[in-house]
Amino acid sequence: MTLGAGTVIAYNGADHAGSQVRGNIVSRIRGAVAVLAAVPLAVAAPAPAAAGPKPQKKRSVALGTDAPAPEVAPGGTYTWSFTVTPRGGRKAARAVFRTTLPASLEFVSGKGCEAEKRKVVCDLGKVKPGRKAAGSFRAKVSARALPKREIAPRGVVTWGKVRAARDFPAVRVAGASRAEAAVL
Repeated sequence: MTLGAGTVIAYNGADHAGSQVRGNIVSRIRGAVAVLAAVPLAVAAPAPAAAGPKPQKKRSVALGTDAPAPEVAPGGTYTWSFTVTPRGGRKAARAVFRTTLPASLEFVSGKGCEAEKRKVVCDLGKVKPGRKAAGSFRAKVSARALPKREIAPRGVVTWGKVRAARDFPAVRVAGASRAEAAVL
């Protein structure tokens, strides 16, 4: 029986030094012909499975969000951060984060972020599966924001054709603005 290019297996009944197989079957390199003689219990080696491409994992993306503090002051500027973690697939894809700010927040800045009115779009570039991409934007709390009002913007990320959405942790507007607190 030939196992590969020029590998011959023959029954010998003894172990030979330098052989590749121990026991009743001895392997030696000879020609392209295989000789197999009286093997009491021959066990055929399974044929190697066809090595096809691995099935791709289903692509998905996870979005993590973080708020600046449990309480924000009217007129204050705060950073809202987020992380994007793509999973599955083999290729990198473009990641884009989007949010619509509530009326009590006004966009100030953010790396790779642009805003039109209250809609904020942050381009994180191409991200490989399994790698995290972090981003953030700064927003100013309106001086007219009502005290004790809860602010919890919703973020949405797309990575290629998949998307995920998540609310930022809720923050509350403090009872008095910074200017009012300074006067008191």
